[in-house]
Amino acid sequence: MDIRFIISKQDPVGKTIKDLGYKFEEVDEDVTDFKYDSGDAIIVFSRHESKSKIPSYTVHYPGNPTSQTLGGEPYKLGMAYPRLLTSIYRELLKIPENALNKSLEATHHGPTYQRTPIIFVEIGSSIEYWSNQKLVKALVEATLRGVEKFREIECNEIVSGFGGPHYAPLFSKLAGKSSCVSHILSKYVLSETNENVIAQAITNSIERINKVIFDNVNKELKLKLLSTIRNFDVAIESV
Repeated sequence: MDIRFIISKQDPVGKTIKDLGYKFEEVDEDVTDFKYDSGDAIIVFSRHESKSKIPSYTVHYPGNPTSQTLGGEPYKLGMAYPRLLTSIYRELLKIPENALNKSLEATHHGPTYQRTPIIFVEIGSSIEYWSNQKLVKALVEATLRGVEKFREIECNEIVSGFGGPHYAPLFSKLAGKSSCVSHILSKYVLSETNENVIAQAITNSIERINKVIFDNVNKELKLKLLSTIRNFDVAIESV
């Protein structure tokens, strides 16, 4: 399988990876808005930014679930690869670095132009971590291990998630066990998205989604979402 690894010339983590001697492909654009589209899957190493500045390793898919965009197009999700993302995440969990939080993130930011699945693997949330060669190397090596063994991992169900916070503790927990996780739409976007995006959260995946899980979604909003979700042959669970 042809999996491409990408860094950006504009990204500080990309610079650190290059300084470490890795020979990954480089794009000129920012990681949120590149047009590169080759291979069977694309893995992007990049910075993670947050207001809280919590030290973190994170993984997620690109997509803009609402009219607000950060690279890419509005109301459009990228293509997910649940088994591959989950395998990478499980290897990140094995990194013996307790000072860094490890989690899945809800789908956010671009690019959204590609039909090739894209997975972001990030370290944050400040230059102290983006430039830390030891921590960045651990991130890269865990990702490479995840890619190497992704066909072998346990994947009892393939889940799309609706609700919960951006850092998705429920779906992170499920991915750390036996579920493989596709798109996650956090509670912050559900009232602002549309039916097309809800459908994309199920259809935009290399592997067929067989379960949708609601994480603390109120009854009125859940009924609205179900009017679209029930068009698909998926199990539905509420937590």
